[in-house]
Formats: sequence, structure tokens, C-alpha cells
Amino acid sequence: MLNFLGKIIIQGDIVVKTGLRIGGYAGGLKIGGVDLNVITTPEGKPYIPGSSLKGKLRSLIERKLAAENPQFWNVKDNKGNIVGHKCQSSEEYQLCPVCKIWGIAVTEELNVPTPTRLIVCDAYLDDKSITPQMKDNLELPYTEIKFETAINRLTGTALHGSLRQIERVPAGAVFKDAEMIYNVFDEEDKNILKNIFIALELLENDYLGGMGSRGYGRVAFQNIRIYWNKRENYETGEIDLIPERVLNQDLGTTPAEIVRNFQQLIEKIA
Repeated sequence: MLNFLGKIIIQGDIVVKTGLRIGGYAGGLKIGGVDLNVITTPEGKPYIPGSSLKGKLRSLIERKLAAENPQFWNVKDNKGNIVGHKCQSSEEYQLCPVCKIWGIAVTEELNVPTPTRLIVCDAYLDDKSITPQMKDNLELPYTEIKFETAINRLTGTALHGSLRQIERVPAGAVFKDAEMIYNVFDEEDKNILKNIFIALELLENDYLGGMGSRGYGRVAFQNIRIYWNKRENYETGEIDLIPERVLNQDLGTTPAEIVRNFQQLIEKIA
């Protein structure tokens, strides 16, 4: 049986360094319209789905752990291709930060309670980050249109009929106050928290969304604030996320800084 010790709240800003595209539904085909749209809120503003961010972070941390131990990859598709990792026993689960943090379904072999520690919320665009100067050069109110084409590798010329329009969130846009909530059920959960910041650090040197190999989707995490709410705080209503309660005030506000000073952060939580 798991105990509930508290929740660690992680807030911060996601800064777009190169055009970002997370696909969405266009709502119907339009003549002369954009070929590939970004996902938007009902107000028409782009946002980053929590599922996209959470899945990318898990993929990156799995690759890191698999590089250290190739046996970590243990899930194959019906063609025998390696597709990821999933703990196969309760003993394996107890030693696995990925399945503990990001979650795993209970199976006959894995019959222990396996609640997801990490909750990743949708991140919404800060309107003010789209400056008047940026708007003067954008084709749409919050996004840009990039034309792309396929190239014939033998002739170096564009392939006929391959021209397409890609909608992107422009560089300089900020998704402000993005939030992740981390449930703490035992003391070890505090120690494996470091994997989240390592994953954020890895993502800064990778990409979010689609078409990353073409230069899309570089992001940076800035102005990170970390709060610790004990079980007693919820019982008394003392869960205000105010500056005085930020744990990492003197430990840095980027993933790399927090990773370097993680031991000091854990001491504050303890």
C-alpha cells in the first residue's frame, strides 16, 4: 500500500528557439489553406499538449538509460523491432525510475500498485511574447507559414508537386507558466525526481514536436520554480505558490543548474 507524502510542483516557461510544430486538426480542407496545421485552443491560439511533452521526456530518458544498459530495451512489436521499455516484474519495477515516474499498466506479472508520479499539464502561449514586430512579419495572428519542398537528390531541383505550407509557432514565442505535478508516495520518489530535470536537459538538445531533423522544435526551459507541498499543507490549506516558498531560489532556474544542485534541492525537500 502506498502512502501520500506530498506533491512537488514544477513551474516554468518554455521558450521556442526555432519554429515549433505540434500538429492539429485543420477543421476541414480549404483552397489555398495551410497543408499542415498546428494544434490550437478553441480560441485559435497554439498550445503544447501535456501528452506531447510527457511522451517526449519519457522517450529521451529511456534512451539515456538504454545507452547505459542495452538490456533496458525489452519491448518489441509484432515484427520483432525494439519499441521501448516496460517493467516485467514487481522486482524490476522497484528499481526503475521511468515506470515509477511516467507510469505503467498493471499486468499479471506486475501486480503492484503503479500510480503515475508525473502529471504534465498543457502549456499555453503567452500572448505578450508575440511582439508587434513579430506580428508584422507573421502570416497568421500567432503563427508563421513556412514553405517546404522535396528535392531530387540527383538533379538538386524541387520535385514537381511537392511544395507544401507548414504552420509553425515562431521562434521567440513563450509558453508561460507550464506546470508539472509530481506525486511523492515514499522517500525514494524524492531521489528519482532528478530524472525529470535530466529529461528536460536532454530535450533542450533535442526537439519537441515534428520535423526536428529539419531544425524545427528547439526549446529552452527557463524561470523554473519548484514548490513542495506536504500532506499537512493540504490538510491546513497552506498550499500557496508564492515566491517565498520557491525551493530553488539559490539553486538555479534552468534544468542544467537544477541537476548540478539537485542534492541541495533534496535536502530542502527533506
